[in-house]
Amino acid sequence: MKANVFAVVLSCLLLALPVHAVTHQEPSQTGKISASAKINLNQADAKTLTHSIKSIGKKRAEAIVKYREAHHDFKSLDELSHVPGLGKSFVNRLRAELERVFTLQ
Repeated sequence: MKANVFAVVLSCLLLALPVHAVTHQEPSQTGKISASAKINLNQADAKTLTHSIKSIGKKRAEAIVKYREAHHDFKSLDELSHVPGLGKSFVNRLRAELERVFTLQ
């Protein structure tokens, strides 16, 4: 009797395992931004910029938009160093990520 119960339970587990594996797959491209999905730094609003990269929160996103509207569109990512609250060290430290996430066109 115990062997029959064990066999039924084991069969159910083996049948459910593939279903469980399929429903819990992680996306292979989590956090990846393709070239076509880059954020245009000259058109994005503060909401879009917020958390576009780890170091840009709401205040920095608002500062970027405010600077862009007061001065001109960004011609290079180096110009982000002029935005209050960012600076040269911010741009230099995050240059690779900024280039991966943002476009200026």
